Amino acid sequence: MVIATAFFSTPLSATPFAYITNQLDDSVSIIDTEQGKVVDTISVSGKPAGVAVAPAGDKVYVSTPEAHGFAVIDVKKREVIAKVVVSDGALGIAVATDGKRIYVADWYNNSVDVVDADSFSIIKNIPVGDSPSGLVVSPDNRWLYVANRLSNSVSKIDLNNLTISKTTAVGTHPFGLTIDARGERIYVANVKSDDVTVLETRRMLVIATIKVNMLPYAAALALNDSRLFVTNQDDSSVSVIDTETLKEIGLIEVGDKPEGINTHPDDRYVYVANWFDSTVSVIDAQTLKIINTIKTGEGSRAFGQFFGK
Repeated sequence: MVIATAFFSTPLSATPFAYITNQLDDSVSIIDTEQGKVVDTISVSGKPAGVAVAPAGDKVYVSTPEAHGFAVIDVKKREVIAKVVVSDGALGIAVATDGKRIYVADWYNNSVDVVDADSFSIIKNIPVGDSPSGLVVSPDNRWLYVANRLSNSVSKIDLNNLTISKTTAVGTHPFGLTIDARGERIYVANVKSDDVTVLETRRMLVIATIKVNMLPYAAALALNDSRLFVTNQDDSSVSVIDTETLKEIGLIEVGDKPEGINTHPDDRYVYVANWFDSTVSVIDAQTLKIINTIKTGEGSRAFGQFFGK
């Protein structure tokens, strides 16, 4: 097993920006990935946690649990242009692949709010399992998958009629979800059972359960979906899984209490938000080494899809 702790400099491929929510200082850090540093910080009240970037790259949606909804950031202006109240416990957030809807998980009311991205009006409130957290939309924009933390399950929502198609039991306290590019597999980080459930999406069947380290929180795919990276909160590490063999092939030491994780659009560099260190670790998915550590704001969580243009 590879333990990677080396730090060295290497040029990253060009620009998209990473938008990192800093919950403890009510802000979002903007990382220029070409420069490898924070180039701006936006004030976002309400203890920002989740993040989703519109497909067009013009807006960033940030869940604000204490403000009972989400903030909308204009990417060009680099400022909050709207604050939307939707629910008591807004946490997980995702956006439709066509950009027309925003989905917000309500941790307290056990539901998902479907929000029109133009008017910010609620289209529908969908009851799901207990304490929904992670959300992911299928690449074809047909399905929404929801991790129900306290129900130990994942629900599949039909986005044509906004009803639950099926709910499947997974590990204990599922939180973060990621889906492959073909929409065929979902990987579920189960916080309390220290493992990852692999789901086949069509029938919502469990393919495998993979043991990782302590308190896995979220996951991201890289290198043409051949490697899965999973943040382990309680031992400051990221597990690396080969998605063909479904075996752990590496363990990378990162900052303290890693949470949010997302892959750069170049499909090679994986960014990890370290909550207790207030940093972002950048991992080379090919070498399994850390190539940069970027100072952000206090309490970096970045739960969701945080890369934009």
